[in-house]
Formats: sequence, C-alpha cells, structure tokens
Amino acid sequence: MLGILGKALISASFVASLFAMIFYFVAANKDEEKTLRIGNWLFTAKVVFLVAASGILMNLIFNHQFQFYYVFNYTSLDLTPRYLFSAFYGGQEGSFMLWILISGFLGFGLMKWTRPPYKGPVLFFLTLTQVFLLSMLLGWDIFGLKLGASPFRTIAEEMPNAPFLQTNPDFVPADGSGLNDLLKSPWMMIHPPILFVGFAMMTIPYCFAMAALWKQKYNEWVGPALPWTLSANVALLTAIFLGGYWAYVTLSFGGYWAWDPVENASLVPWLIGTAGIHTMIIQRKSAVAQKSSILFSILAYVFIVYETFLTRSGILGSSSVHSFVDLGLYNQLLAFMLVVTLVGLGLFFWRYKELPSPEKEAKVLSREFMTVAGAMLLLILGLVIILGTSSPIIGQLFVENPTPPEISFYNRWSMPIAMIMAIFTVLGQYLFWKKYDAESLASALINPLLVTSVVTIASIIIGDVRNLYYMTYLFCGYFAIVGNAWVLIRLAVQKPKLIGGSLTHIGFGMLLVGILASSAYNEALVDQRTADYNAAVERGEVTDEQGFTVTQKEEMLELYLDEPVVIDNRYVVTYEGYELDNSVRRGQQNYKIRFEPIDGGKAFYMQPEVYPMLTSSSNENIQWSVDPDVRTGWFSDIYLYVGGSSYVQEQNDRIAGNNMMQNVASQDTLDEGPEVQTIEFNPGQTIDVGKFKIRFVNYSRTDTTQLPPNTTIGVRAEVELIHPASGRVFTVDPLFAVYSEQGQSYIYSPPAFIPDFDLEFQFTQIKPQENSIELTVTGLEEEYEPEWVLIVADEKPFISVVWAGTFILMAGFSVSIFRHWGRERKKNNE
Repeated sequence: MLGILGKALISASFVASLFAMIFYFVAANKDEEKTLRIGNWLFTAKVVFLVAASGILMNLIFNHQFQFYYVFNYTSLDLTPRYLFSAFYGGQEGSFMLWILISGFLGFGLMKWTRPPYKGPVLFFLTLTQVFLLSMLLGWDIFGLKLGASPFRTIAEEMPNAPFLQTNPDFVPADGSGLNDLLKSPWMMIHPPILFVGFAMMTIPYCFAMAALWKQKYNEWVGPALPWTLSANVALLTAIFLGGYWAYVTLSFGGYWAWDPVENASLVPWLIGTAGIHTMIIQRKSAVAQKSSILFSILAYVFIVYETFLTRSGILGSSSVHSFVDLGLYNQLLAFMLVVTLVGLGLFFWRYKELPSPEKEAKVLSREFMTVAGAMLLLILGLVIILGTSSPIIGQLFVENPTPPEISFYNRWSMPIAMIMAIFTVLGQYLFWKKYDAESLASALINPLLVTSVVTIASIIIGDVRNLYYMTYLFCGYFAIVGNAWVLIRLAVQKPKLIGGSLTHIGFGMLLVGILASSAYNEALVDQRTADYNAAVERGEVTDEQGFTVTQKEEMLELYLDEPVVIDNRYVVTYEGYELDNSVRRGQQNYKIRFEPIDGGKAFYMQPEVYPMLTSSSNENIQWSVDPDVRTGWFSDIYLYVGGSSYVQEQNDRIAGNNMMQNVASQDTLDEGPEVQTIEFNPGQTIDVGKFKIRFVNYSRTDTTQLPPNTTIGVRAEVELIHPASGRVFTVDPLFAVYSEQGQSYIYSPPAFIPDFDLEFQFTQIKPQENSIELTVTGLEEEYEPEWVLIVADEKPFISVVWAGTFILMAGFSVSIFRHWGRERKKNNE
C-alpha cells in the first residue's frame, strides 16, 4: 500500500510541475500576477507531494521493507540509523529525489526575492528542470515505453522472470544487499547533500540568464543572480573538499583527486561558475561583459546536466569506478541534456546581435580585460577537463573500446593554465581597485615580486627542488599568495567588506603550492634495506630474472608481530596485532601499528583497517578493501594503509582450500589431511603452539545428561585458546568419559570446535600421577609462521596547505556572498 501511495505522490508531483510550468509560461508572457500565484500554488503542491513521497521511502528504509528493490539494493539489517538515513540518497533514484527537493525549497526563495519582470521566466525555467528530473522517478510504462525508474518498485517488478519469484511470487528477502562499504563514512553522509545543494543552486543563474534573454533585459539580472552563483560555488567547493577528503582518508590510492568523471561533474561547473562570477562582477561594475556573463551562467548548468548524463546513463560504466548503474534512463537523460543545452544556447545566439557590446576595446592593463581574461582561462580549463572526461565517448568514433585518458593528461594541461591564472589573479586585483599604466604597475609589484622570489628560493633550497618546471610553478603559486595578500592588507584597512576577491585568490595560490608539495614530493617511509634497494633502482643497477632493468621502487614494508623495525631513520615501528570489529563492517580488521620517534618524541599509534567488500565478494572469492589511517600534522601527514596480512592470506587460503575440497570430494581419499598435534598440560599451564597460546585452566563440572550410560569417569577440561595477534580468547570444554558396555571399557571424547581457526580439540587422556591431561588438536600448523602485515607508509608534506587553501577559498566566497546578498536585500526593501 505504501509503495502504491509513493508512486502516486511522485506522479502527482510530476503533473503539478507540468501545470506549474504552463502557468509560469503564461505569467511570464503576459505579466499576470494571478496566473503567477496559481503557478506558485502548483509548485508548492509539487514540493509537498515529493516531501510526502520522501517520507514514505524513508519509512520503508528504516522498517527494512526488503520487498522494495531500492530498499533491498541499498540497505541491510546491520546498518546503523545514520547509514540507513544516507541510504536514502545512496542510489540513483534517491539522489534524484534529494536534488529535486533541494531545488524545490530554493524555488520558495525565488518566489519571495525575485523581482519583476524576471520572476515568471525564472520560475518557468526552474520548473522546466524539475519536470525533467521528476520524470526520472515516474516508473510509468506507456505501451511498452518506460518512463523513469520508481524508487517504490518492488523486486517482483524489477526482476519479473527471476526463478525464485516463479516458485514464490510473495518472496521477501530476509536481508538486503547493504550499502556499499566505501560509503560507510561520515564524510559521505554529508558530501552528497551539499553536492546537490550546489547543483540546485547552479540552476538559478541559468534561470536568470534565460529570463534576461527572454525579456531582453540584459543588465538588471546580474544583481540578483550573483549571490546565488556565489552560493552555488561555495556549495560545490565544499562538496569537492568533502569528496576529496573522503577519498584521502578512505581509498588507498594515496591522494585526494583522481580526475574521475564523478569528481569532474562538480569541478567543471565550479570552474565555469567561477568564470561567471568574474564577468558578472565586471558587468555590474562597468556595464560590460553581458555576453560572457549570460554564456557562463548557461554553460555552468549545461555542464552539470552533461556530467549527470555521463555518470548516470551507464555510458561510462566501464570508465568510471563511481558511475551509477544504468536504470534505463539513457534516452531521458539525453533529452534533458539536449533541451537544456539547445534552449539555452539557442536563445543566446538568437539574441546575440541584441546583446550590448562595449563601444571600444578594453586596454590590456584594465580590470575589464584582466578579469575577462581570467574567466576565459577558467573556461579553457573546464573545456580541457570535459574533453578528457568525454574521451571514451569520442573515442568510439575511432576504436571499439576506447580507454579514458591517464591522469597525466589532466595534469599536463591543467598545470600551465593554473600558473597563468595565478599571475592573472594578482594583476587583476591590482587593476581592479586602481588604474595603472605599465610603469606604475611594475613599480607597485616590486615589493610583492621580491618577497615572492625570496620565499621561492628558500623553498627550492629547503625542499631540494631540482625540477625547473616545478620551480616556476612554485613561483606562480607564491606570487598569487603574496600579491593578493598585499592588496588584501590595503583593503582590510580601508574597506574590509571588499576583501572577498583577494581572500579567494590567496586560497587559490595556497592550493597550487599545497598540491605540488603533497603530490610531487610524496615520500615512502621504508627501512634501510628497502631504501638501499630503491637507491640501486634509481641508479639502474637492479635487473629482473630476464635481465631487464627494474624501474619500480619498493614501497611496502613487512612487519612481524612484536618485532620493531627502524624506518626512515626516524621511527621505530612495531606491529602489535589486530582486532576484529563487526560493528561497522562485518569481518573488519583494525591493525595496531606503534610509531616511536627515535629522537625521543611521544609515541603514537596508527590503526589502518582492512575489510571484505561483502557486496562484491562471493563464496569463491573475497574482495578486500582498505581504510587508510592518516596522522595529520602542520607540515606533513603520515598516510598508512595495509597491503596484505597473514590474516587476509589465511582467509584467502581457507576459501581456496574449501574450493579444492569441493573439487576432490568425489575422490576416496585426499593426499594430505589436516595437521594433528598432541599436547600435555598441567592445570594452569600455558603452552605456546605456533601462533597461539593454549592454556589448561582447570577441570570443570560435567552435565550428567551429556554422559553415556554406565559412565565411570566423566570430566571436562576448560581450555583457553589465545590468539596474541588479535587478542581474542576462545574457551572450549572438551569432554573425557570412560563408560562400560558388556564388560568392556570405552573412551568417549567428542571433539570441540573453534571454527574461526578451523581447530578441533579432543580430550584424549587423563594422567592422574602427573596431574596432567592430554589434548589432541587437529588443524594446528606443524611449523610456526609468525603473524605479519604489509604496510605502505607515505609522508605527504604540506597537505595541510591544500585544506587551508580550500577553507580560505570558501571564506573569500562567503565574504562576497554576504556583501552581495546585503546589497540585494536593500534593493528589495526599497
């Protein structure tokens, strides 16, 4: 019943959006207040219907209604409430719902704050995007044509031909597939909502630009659109930061950015939106750049829709590890992209000749030229990234299975563009607040250039920078920091409300410096033997078995339990074992690595995690994933993850052994059986056997109902199996009994099992004279193999500068938001 109601509410929301769009269209053409109010009521009804549908979906998730495919696919019984909540937007359908909801609430703000004549057209275009997004959730089947994928469809509707449904149409799974283990992170709980806030907010500049073209009013729209654009950029930047930090602390590739299509889906609109902010500010100041402002506002949203198409249509399914699965929405997403693009760019070029043009070309040394040039660089960088992201599609024109570009493609193109942008940020800020000619500008820049040169040279010497390209890059990054700081200090004294631009550019310069330091000068922490080997590799002195020169350095470090190792001549590192923790992920191991500084500093622990990816593992194969641990510092981070361990190997061997047993089950005998060892104990005695400690605690009482008839002796031994590496203690109480039958004495000694280690204990003998017992243990290794772990530990210098630069960028945008929102609020109150 709830599923039917949920579908009906989404359908009602879609219909209400259609009618609201029609009324807004009429109101925009005829400037009718009554028609506009009707559109607002319909828009409100649309939001109410969707809120109710979202509440129903949340109810189904929290009540584990696994007969619904969305609930089954993204939740499980073991999920904690916070991850059940995030499962709402963990799948494609739920994320669309969240996007639409946020856009709907922003629509209420537009109803209140948008002034005529833009209100009708702005709300029309906002509702147009809502109609397309809602159509993705309908799940209608119109004469075989499927429209959307409903989050309320059942398993029977999703998989009608499944064999288990043929035999039992009312089948309901006992548990769900569960949320992807990689998404079980607090960072991923808040990253998607903020991302969709950015996506929804970036719709609004698009709507204002389209309204300006529709109403042929090309100047006034910038004032109300600018605060929305700034807010959208802050939201996208925050989402980019959260996604990057999640990747840094969750994934094992050792970085925070991999140029994946889903990452680019937020970066490109942010770049184009930032370009639009620059031209909007110039338009508001100088009444120029109307064409650029409108074009950037259109393109920022067009690229959001384009990246949505790439990552949700399944077209990049084999090229991106983050892309959503194909829900059959390819045609709808394509239609959405084409309509938004063709209507936007079509109207822009139709009105192009009407758009104001400057009476004379701006001088090179002017704020107009520098600001627009900076915006064009942002556009070029965005287009390069789009080209790389789209290459698997473009490549299909030439090869059958094209591959996405290497990360080096993006780095090779983005670095020189970023360097030029860094220089332009300083020139643009100087020329924005004061007029200069070439001579006076050169004079004003002497001091910033001197400071930049000193800081750059010091960094080159201290950091042992030998690459000329990196030296130039560092100079540009420092110049952006120092030059903009010079302007910021002057503005802070005179007009502190105007520091937003300078603050943002300082953050950009810090990002450049931090990215280079943390990426290019990342250093592996290894022992002396490995360091010597890597030095030999660098000299070209190492060859493989075929005689080829080895170029790959060794980064993994093998640690044995409780055996200290000196790494980088700075730390004594000791592996102190692991702990099994099923509270977040089943089968998760938390490894305990102790770092003790040689110089006498305070010791600290790092606790990387390894866990089986249950959603992608099977009975024949375990897919392991890792959670790194990061020790943050002011000047560098230690980044550590597990590359392998004896526990992981044991689990893999067990799976392989079970598979082998199944393959030879038809044979009468096996070549080898499990190891059997006989151990003699006294009460209270502990014996080391292999990687275990086995302790005979004492005799324990026996339930007489568990003894055979005519028993003369019946006793149990309380035995503890201690696994030092994990600290786990298992207790078993094997039975030893002697009973009589037809004048003969027999021993009854059933095995006691510890399945975690495939061990079997049998109490086989009592020796009263020695006050000892004899245990036979099956499954213990005959030869001791110590517990070990492979770790990869890297030192990442100045990665804190990356995060600090991002925060300063956010702060700069936020200062500008408050200033421009304040100005618009005053206008609305006039």
